[in-house]
Amino acid sequence: MRVAPLTGVVAVALTVAGFLMLGDTPGVGASGRKVNAYYDGHRAQTAVSLYLLVIAAVLFVFFAAYLARAVRDLPPAHEWLHRVVLAGGVLIAVGFLVGATLTLALLDLSDKATASPQALQTLNAINEDFFIPFVGGMGLMLLAAGLATVRANGSPLPRWLSWAALVLGVLVFIPWVGFFAFMLAGVWVIIASVLLGRSART
Repeated sequence: MRVAPLTGVVAVALTVAGFLMLGDTPGVGASGRKVNAYYDGHRAQTAVSLYLLVIAAVLFVFFAAYLARAVRDLPPAHEWLHRVVLAGGVLIAVGFLVGATLTLALLDLSDKATASPQALQTLNAINEDFFIPFVGGMGLMLLAAGLATVRANGSPLPRWLSWAALVLGVLVFIPWVGFFAFMLAGVWVIIASVLLGRSART
């Protein structure tokens, strides 16, 4: 499919749109009453944002599968690295889907008069800190893609993009830097997606 590599572009776009629609959610230390008021007052936009993130999760798996196929047979052959690329994409998707589930639970609880403020506060704290799986998945995907292509002959990715994947893949796992590296990784996915799409057309 010629459009398959472009799933990366759409996945990143939907991710950005989804997080922007979530808005300034209550922080980790927010009270249960504040959490309840926020989600009760932002019910529609939160539901739409969750839908976008679920679709983005699916598309990240498609992109990772295509990227894995593109690097699988590159010489020198790394028979296992393409599996790590795909595993990273799956981990991104799992992180998004579990995070969406936690947010959906907050949305449902905020509509229940019997929901305790303590339960809302606890669930919100878990939800706010639930970013390690999809950030780590992105780092894993980029590290494997970079290792597989940085010295490969006939790579579908330019050498500078392979080195960028390695650098961002390492930075993602460094505290206080990882989230910014994750955002830059989205730019990497867009560029790689476009280049892979051009290769597919030729």
